[in-house]
Amino acid sequence: MERNNRHTRYRDDPRSRSVSPADRSSKHARVEGNRKGKEPVRSSDALEPGEIEVEKKIQHDIGDDFIPFEVGEDEDTVGQHERLDARQKGKEPEREWDKGKLAGHVEESRSRGTKRKHDDLSDDDSRRYRRTEWPISRSAPWVNDVDWDSCRNVAEMLHREVEAFVKYMSPTPIEDEVRSFTVSLVSRVIRSAFPDARISPFGSYETKLYLPDGDIDLVVDSESMAHSNKVHVLYHLANTIKRAGITSKFTVIAKAKVPIIKFVTNYGRLNVDLSINQGNGVTAGKVINGFLQNMYGCGSALRSLVLVVKAFLHQRGMNEVYTGGLGSYSIVCLAISFLQMHPKIRRGEIDAGKNLGALVMEFFELYGYHFNCEEVGISIRDGGAYFSKRQRGWYDSMKSNLLCLEDPIDPTNDISKGSYGIAKVRQTFAGAYEIMQATVFLRAGILDSRREGRDYPLRRHYDPGDLSILSGILGVTREVGCTF
Repeated sequence: MERNNRHTRYRDDPRSRSVSPADRSSKHARVEGNRKGKEPVRSSDALEPGEIEVEKKIQHDIGDDFIPFEVGEDEDTVGQHERLDARQKGKEPEREWDKGKLAGHVEESRSRGTKRKHDDLSDDDSRRYRRTEWPISRSAPWVNDVDWDSCRNVAEMLHREVEAFVKYMSPTPIEDEVRSFTVSLVSRVIRSAFPDARISPFGSYETKLYLPDGDIDLVVDSESMAHSNKVHVLYHLANTIKRAGITSKFTVIAKAKVPIIKFVTNYGRLNVDLSINQGNGVTAGKVINGFLQNMYGCGSALRSLVLVVKAFLHQRGMNEVYTGGLGSYSIVCLAISFLQMHPKIRRGEIDAGKNLGALVMEFFELYGYHFNCEEVGISIRDGGAYFSKRQRGWYDSMKSNLLCLEDPIDPTNDISKGSYGIAKVRQTFAGAYEIMQATVFLRAGILDSRREGRDYPLRRHYDPGDLSILSGILGVTREVGCTF
């Protein structure tokens, strides 16, 4: 399989793909109970006196191209806000038949389509309307640690920004201590009911590749549980954990390939997944730790790639296998294979740890555009290789576009066969590459104008986020930002 041997490649005609924010609904549905004689049902197109007609807008299918994660206000809603402000200030008299109606429309439009943000609430008792700035759903706080002035070119800018992002998203000692305490607490409760139980963490918690709001994966090994009905044991374990006050609600997924218990801790609000007698997860964690420690010159690059891609997919709801996305194990194996098969890394021409920005772009380019999922599978065993899906017997004409990833601890297992939405994932990767490519050209122009003295600031203050490249595809939500 051919790959581009250049370290960084940009196209001559960059195009930035974007999808407009999802528009909010502008009508309030009538209840069907009105047909029982209380009130005649009117058509959804009919308007009552004083009711504002809102233009219907085209709804974009999220996921068709590039999935955004920001929501703004449409022009009609903004107009209603402005009229309400003028009415409250006494500049515009309120008509008799409009009393209370416009405020109701504004409040309804603010409550539909998106969750209430922290800035939407007012601290005073009157709870007056408070207009929020757009956009408020994301930010790039990691850029505060980037020294843009010392960057000589765009590649160095992106490299330093990736370093800052990884440092910002990596778990702090306090976060790790809280998770360790949670594991100890759950283990003590389980051993009180099953004295022979051995509780082991695995997955991203063991490899320290978890995001701030990532879950904790635990497996319970017990001989007494092995001789009992697994579903009954899961419910018994869940009720034991609930009675101990660790959680107030749990979910038992008994019909999955690997039955698990899912719950959220009362303290810390941490998501925990608990399985029984599944040793593969612990072994896989040891394998991943081996790659992180023993990949010569690529350990930091592997960690950076995994955290960037996990955050990218997590913010778009494409990081769970049961929803068709890529799980953490598959993401790690893709990143390992990418570094193993990179031609310049294999020939020793570049230092992966000093070219993180270029590697992130090339990762999105490879798996978004060039990788042939229909014919080629991926193996990370023995230094990494590609193999023919037909020769391996993994080719399925009905599902030929699915990704095939060989399990490094079981060559007969395809760890990505459950990712049925891989086509949408690849489309999103391609969109990320296009956006980053366009942003790189813009930042290069800014650097050139500064060197030649052709730039002139239009604002009195300096915002480090103006030169960010990653903020076009990544952001930190308010919930994640509050954990730091």
